[in-house]
Amino acid sequence: MNKGTDYELKVINLVRLKLEEEELGISPKQAKVSHKPAYYSRDRQKDIIFDVSIEICRKDAETPYWIWIWECKNYSHKVPVDDVEEFHAKLNQVGANRTKGTIITPVGFDEGAYEFARSKGIGLWRWIPEGTPVIRLDTGYDSWLDDAVLYGLTNEVTNGFPSDDFVFALTTDGQLTTVCSEMIAQEFLNA
Repeated sequence: MNKGTDYELKVINLVRLKLEEEELGISPKQAKVSHKPAYYSRDRQKDIIFDVSIEICRKDAETPYWIWIWECKNYSHKVPVDDVEEFHAKLNQVGANRTKGTIITPVGFDEGAYEFARSKGIGLWRWIPEGTPVIRLDTGYDSWLDDAVLYGLTNEVTNGFPSDDFVFALTTDGQLTTVCSEMIAQEFLNA
């Protein structure tokens, strides 16, 4: 298995776990998590395949009313702005009014990617899966200032994360956080 697919599977397992533990604020019976889901684009007249999604349906409905799509980027370098622009275009093609998008990577994002994502309402998530060999940071703080979170999103030199629930994240509504469960809860506020 290549490193990209391996990272996607770790992301989907995390999403499924959060759903099963009811940390998403929705009933697991009303949500479906998918790997490599395809959504139709009228512009292309064919499907666009994404890495991971969670579809939320109203009770007894088959068609989702809201879809959260993740694009996984397991690069050895920071995610460039071009990738964020392409992801934004794809989200718009499959239904900007009913989709939310987040790009997830273990490395980080260049500053242009951060600024474009913030301006377009795209979430950024820097997450290193449990079991990945990293040096853990010990900041001695329970909370992080926005500047520190931004630094963690845009600089590769961060050595590791202090706990398994730790992320550097920009939510789709522009909030910066370092707690995975807070980031997920924030995303579902506007669903």
